[in-house]
Amino acid sequence: MPHLKKVYDTYRSDPSVAFLLVSLDTDPKRLQRFLDEQQFPMPVARAAPAATQQAMGFDDVPATFYVDRQGVVRYETRGVETHGDSAARVTWYIEALKGQSN
Repeated sequence: MPHLKKVYDTYRSDPSVAFLLVSLDTDPKRLQRFLDEQQFPMPVARAAPAATQQAMGFDDVPATFYVDRQGVVRYETRGVETHGDSAARVTWYIEALKGQSN
């Protein structure tokens, strides 16, 4: 996830952009070790896998959701995608959302 850290650094001072990582890890100590190792600068929340599956329709595969100001998911990537996981592609999604009218 180095690409997310890079993009986060670019937008961290932009009040119109927010990042939130959601972990489905059921072991809080394991999650904390991972976060400490990776040094994620953005907020991370834990969610119950069953509730997340029911509410969002995804399981323990990497998924990225790009949500507009009204709370509507406009773009998403699931799994590890060559283009979806690049800093340039993440920036493209963010800029596309910022360019949409409110």
